[in-house]
Amino acid sequence: MNTTNTGKMQYHFSILALLSIFFFFIRVGFADDNTVKFDENYVITWGNDHVLFLNQDTEIQLSMDKSSGAGFGSKLSYGTGFFNMRMKLPDKDSAGVVTAYYLTSKGNKHDELDFEFLGNREGKPISLQTNVFAGGVGNREQRVILWFDPSADFHNYRILWNQHQIVYEFLISSPPLFFALHHYFNSLL
Repeated sequence: MNTTNTGKMQYHFSILALLSIFFFFIRVGFADDNTVKFDENYVITWGNDHVLFLNQDTEIQLSMDKSSGAGFGSKLSYGTGFFNMRMKLPDKDSAGVVTAYYLTSKGNKHDELDFEFLGNREGKPISLQTNVFAGGVGNREQRVILWFDPSADFHNYRILWNQHQIVYEFLISSPPLFFALHHYFNSLL
């Protein structure tokens, strides 16, 4: 287990992507001769019947219906790092659906870094909300109404976390665009 000391606080983060979306793909292998199967690094945490394994089990598609969605988490724990998720959100009417990609701690004190996509009615913009919980204290939300359609294509959503800052980044494929939201630790702890 990787750990990082930041002052008196110690963090143990594991990647957990709790996704309730219609169609979602994640690729964990990059070359046929170096293929990594999804279940070597991740575990389905809920909604097993809403997960479809594709491309020789290197990608998954999560689905959602009126009764359930699906989620998965990392088998490993991480300290600070750079975490990337490439995903496409549900299209059409996604009001009431929250698609989340987040890092969360284990233990008594709750620490969490969130990317939350707040669904909306068809034709209305989707909002992105980020949040930081440190030592069980949140209330650090930042919300952005997205000017692009995250359901039209796959985009990269990244979290850079170190002892000095947390940076939420998203990279839009077409047209190419980079955007970042920052949280600095001196204002958190």
